[in-house]
Amino acid sequence: MEKKLLLIAILLFVYITSTQAQDLSGKWRWNSDNGQVVYSLTLNHISKDRVTGVHCIQNFKIKITECSTPEEEYTVILVKITENIFKGSILSGTGKEREMRDIQIQYLPLEDRIIFSLTTVPEEPFLIPVEAILQR
Repeated sequence: MEKKLLLIAILLFVYITSTQAQDLSGKWRWNSDNGQVVYSLTLNHISKDRVTGVHCIQNFKIKITECSTPEEEYTVILVKITENIFKGSILSGTGKEREMRDIQIQYLPLEDRIIFSLTTVPEEPFLIPVEAILQR
């Protein structure tokens, strides 16, 4: 009887973690330590291995806000590389100052967090953080 309960518990755990293992859909948010920068991503799965979304960055110190909506255009495009690892690009800036940057997102399903990182560190000032841990 104990072995059956243990087996059921293990199967239930595997089922629950596998069903949430790739779910990046939703709004993710990060605040800088000093509270001057707020960064968010709103992501949606368009297939099992492809994710699109938009970003919003608010820098209160230099009084700049850059936010996109899905109605305008997607600024985040991701493709699943391996389990819980996605790579893609983010489009940031306005007008002629728009730049496409390569990004990576690692999903931590048990913590319901993502690790966002730019894969190359920009030489010039860039609004989007080089690395951030975002929570839903």
